[in-house]
Amino acid sequence: MSISAVSGSTSYTTSTSSTTDTSALEKQKAKLEAELDKIDASSDDAKTKETKTKQIEQQIKQIEAQISQKSQSSASAASSSAEAPAKPANNALAAASPQEIATATTNSQGRFDIRV
Repeated sequence: MSISAVSGSTSYTTSTSSTTDTSALEKQKAKLEAELDKIDASSDDAKTKETKTKQIEQQIKQIEAQISQKSQSSASAASSSAEAPAKPANNALAAASPQEIATATTNSQGRFDIRV
């Protein structure tokens, strides 16, 4: 039985801060894909290549998940701010929209004052 150590493996840490933009994640993904190409061309044994490849593929999957999460959150933020709240017909009472609730204030008596 032979045990080989995985050495020379490059690990890229992913950031979960909101300031990390999609292009930085795309660049990081491209670096990892280039690392995969280097592993394929290396002279390591098959088991070492497989281990390194699995590690990097896992990191790529995490980055792709972050990219899709960022694109979904930015798309939902854009759609929620772009839509104007619909006015109810003939001044009927209707539930306040999330946008109206977010901008609600209180009057001098402490009651909510939602202007529509």
